[in-house]
Amino acid sequence: MHMTTFKKSISALAVATSLGLAIPAYADNTTANITGAITANDYSQYAVTATNPKTGVSRNVSVSDSGSFRFSQLPTGQYDITITKNGALVAKDTARITLGSNASLEFNFLTDEGTEVIEVTSARISAVDVTSTDSGLVIGELDVDRMPISRNITAIAMLAPGTVEGENNFSSPNSGGLASFGGASVAENSCYINGMEVTNTSQGLGCGSVPFEFYKEFQVKTGGYSAQFGRTTGGVLNAVTKSGSNDWEFAATALFTPKSLREDGGISYTAGGANGPSVFRNQSMDEYSKFEYTVSASGPIIEDTLFIYALVNPRDIDNNFGFQSSGRQQYALDDNYVKRSSSGSDNLFWGAKVDWIITDDHKLSLFTYSDRSDTVSETFLFDADNGVIGDSVQNTIRARGGELKSLTYKGYITDDLTVSAMYGEIETEYTNTPSNLDCPTVLDNRQVPASQLITSCGSGGTTGENTDNNKQLRIDVEYAFEDHLVRVGYDKQERETFHTTAPITGHAWTYATLAPNGSIQGTAGNLYTNNTGAAQDYVFDRVFVGGGGFTTELNAWYIEDEWQVTDDLRLNLGVRQDEFENSGVTGLVFSSFKTDVAPRLGFSWDPTGEGESKFYGTFGRYYLPVPNNTNYRAASGISDITTYYTFTGSDSTGAATGTNPITGNLGSSQVVNSVPNPAIQATFQSEEAEPFSKNELILGYETSLTDEFSLSLRAIYREVASALDDYCGPFASQATCTLLNPGSEGTWQLDNDFDSAPDPGSRRTYTADELGLPEAENEYTALQTQFNYVGDNSRMTMIYTWSRSVGNFEGAVKSDIGQRDPGITQDFDFPALMDGASGYQANDRRHVFKLFGSYDVTDDLTVGFNSTLASGRPLSAFGQGYPSNDARIYGSYGDTYYLYTNQCPDNNGNGACDVEEKVYEFSPRGSKGRTPWTFKLDLSANYSFNVNDLDMRATLNIYNVLNSQSVTSQNEHYEARRAEGIYSPSYGAAYSWQAPRYVEVGFEARF
Repeated sequence: MHMTTFKKSISALAVATSLGLAIPAYADNTTANITGAITANDYSQYAVTATNPKTGVSRNVSVSDSGSFRFSQLPTGQYDITITKNGALVAKDTARITLGSNASLEFNFLTDEGTEVIEVTSARISAVDVTSTDSGLVIGELDVDRMPISRNITAIAMLAPGTVEGENNFSSPNSGGLASFGGASVAENSCYINGMEVTNTSQGLGCGSVPFEFYKEFQVKTGGYSAQFGRTTGGVLNAVTKSGSNDWEFAATALFTPKSLREDGGISYTAGGANGPSVFRNQSMDEYSKFEYTVSASGPIIEDTLFIYALVNPRDIDNNFGFQSSGRQQYALDDNYVKRSSSGSDNLFWGAKVDWIITDDHKLSLFTYSDRSDTVSETFLFDADNGVIGDSVQNTIRARGGELKSLTYKGYITDDLTVSAMYGEIETEYTNTPSNLDCPTVLDNRQVPASQLITSCGSGGTTGENTDNNKQLRIDVEYAFEDHLVRVGYDKQERETFHTTAPITGHAWTYATLAPNGSIQGTAGNLYTNNTGAAQDYVFDRVFVGGGGFTTELNAWYIEDEWQVTDDLRLNLGVRQDEFENSGVTGLVFSSFKTDVAPRLGFSWDPTGEGESKFYGTFGRYYLPVPNNTNYRAASGISDITTYYTFTGSDSTGAATGTNPITGNLGSSQVVNSVPNPAIQATFQSEEAEPFSKNELILGYETSLTDEFSLSLRAIYREVASALDDYCGPFASQATCTLLNPGSEGTWQLDNDFDSAPDPGSRRTYTADELGLPEAENEYTALQTQFNYVGDNSRMTMIYTWSRSVGNFEGAVKSDIGQRDPGITQDFDFPALMDGASGYQANDRRHVFKLFGSYDVTDDLTVGFNSTLASGRPLSAFGQGYPSNDARIYGSYGDTYYLYTNQCPDNNGNGACDVEEKVYEFSPRGSKGRTPWTFKLDLSANYSFNVNDLDMRATLNIYNVLNSQSVTSQNEHYEARRAEGIYSPSYGAAYSWQAPRYVEVGFEARF
């Protein structure tokens, strides 16, 4: 007789997918492995076969001299495992593997006396996987269906430990936010579908996606990931889609989110001002409705050989919301109402995956989709105080989405050697085409009666084209020998962007007031001081125009060894090196980096040898490439000039009239932030500069408490090892600023005559003291506790994370002011902007509790729940001035941590207000309290039934059941835009709240 057992150290799919467990390290993007061992007298007599019963695909491997066997890089699913001895069947079992989660089997053919036996027994399955060293979760489509999870990738990420929702500034209204991993900004993550990276390559904000019906499994990597993954200092969102099998299957789904079942949003107000309290944000009239359905078909084109899964997804979406015509959310009130709609062929997704099993050892997969959509966005005037929608002022066509195609080869060359290769291309568009080109952007920030406020005749904005194209090539080789599994790989991306922009009418006007003795800072120091003895109105016009086509090339190689040192100790030893090269519109390289060889190290130790517990840890360094947004800002020919004027009035469009340069001279009244001549490397990049990188250390412990309960504890520490940002002070090249590592010395040349060539004799090394920038600091510390429960009819996960995120900058983007310019935010532009910057960061949420799961009431009815309780984030108060007008310290723009009190005692008796006599209130980062705690409870019910031999399912999801609407973000700008000493009445007013209660109703039919 034979005995077959699952090795106790391996998690079953039912456990892993239900509970967000730590996922095993060093599995690739799209597959998993089955490993095992037999105990017998003569291993040469045995062979092992793994067969996928749905596709009929089989692989045969021999047993090694030590009794081990391995099936590498298998598509996820269930496999029949058979053991033969001299061709005769002696054992059979099943193994189920999920995305990145391996399975291990153990077969024993000996009695205590050493004679072969055939008795069958089974060991229980442990919830601890001692092969795992990285952190995150794996979740499949069945578990998504069981619980109330919004159908977007952020909602999946938010189930993982250590993730929090970022600011709403970086996403469209009513579309949900983006996820912050381990304290990182929301622009530092990467996303993959079927091995293709689908991250937004221009800014890193968001990812491409497919309908949830198309997804098979999700993998969220929150830390400790292998050397195969790079170009991210946050987290990894990885997914695979469904494939066809030998059975033809058809499905139709419908999902309806009615606006009639959505509660009203919140309203916030300004604090007084010339017109008394006014509505700052009015979300009470926001409306969102969505109706979508999918039709899918899957099956064999040629049985056992060629399979297809295809899906079509028409979508009908209406999204209506209050907005601001000026685009400056920190200072502008809601004065526009936007109605966006897309449906029919203008919002149609289609996709397919074709798998060709050439032989059992060679496979080709084609994956392609199109998610192009054209949305009509109509803008109306909006009286937010009275909730009255006025006349239409503009139509805009928003072209979004694109097309993806990839081809993947998998070859099992021998039992021990596996080769995979992938080539793909993804095109994405982000272009807006407005109809009204006669009305400029206008913001009136003065405290004057409403009848005197100057407004645009339309909604303003910009025109231009914005498209991305990302070509990708990847090759991976895996070889197993003795106790080692070695992987080597190379991957390459060519990211092309075409991005142009121009303000409508060529101007963008901002009307402001300068307090007595208030100053406007220029590039060479003080540009203008109001010495009139009274408040002075003025206007400035920012002309930001230019762009073109540019490219970033990314190359990387890695090697790693998964070494089973002993039965109870496993080491994962890997290194990775990346190269980043950015080119401008002229084709010249302006930024180039070759990283240090980055370690990716991990261990897992089973202290008892029983597979019931483990200690594990990882150390890794991760690098973030320079995004294409930097190419756009620095090397695409952007001209960015702001001119300050006095004025006498305005015309019917809102443009200023009677303008005169505020200093009396046009040249001295202008601030030139960039010129149309593209940057070159010698002037744009410090010779000593290192790319943005983070170090991460994780230590953890997991154990099975009972057959149903498991516990994990984890400690995480992350720190920025090298920060890369642009410096714009007087020592920088004045054409475009200069990239450097803050707090370190740097060597570069200048292009101060703006001809895209180094000025002769300008090469110089600047010391850290000369530059005056502090060293970049960003630290994340966290302790995570996780309980998992799996019973016969229920599944539940509870996670508590204590974390602290502290430093003087957030990372790639800047959430507290809503700046989405990764790598070139205002941080470190001038030393003054970093004075007071140290403190708790925008994604610091000290306490986060997560509880989610499902319960089978009957065989046909399942209820689910998903809840989060989180503490608020820190708040600051930003000013527009600084107690120094030294150009080496404070430049021509930026939000400071100093608030001018409008006091200027004449201490030196010269009858003037000198800058050193002005009295400021120092207001360091995070010193103004926190936003409120937030609580969210979502509930769902799923009922399965049969109609005329059709398998049907009805779903009901209710999000935010209690309609909790705590403030999630609020205005932190204490002073009005470029108006030192002028209080902004909108300071402290809420930008956004938790999404109000809404309902989703779904139906599904399969046959």
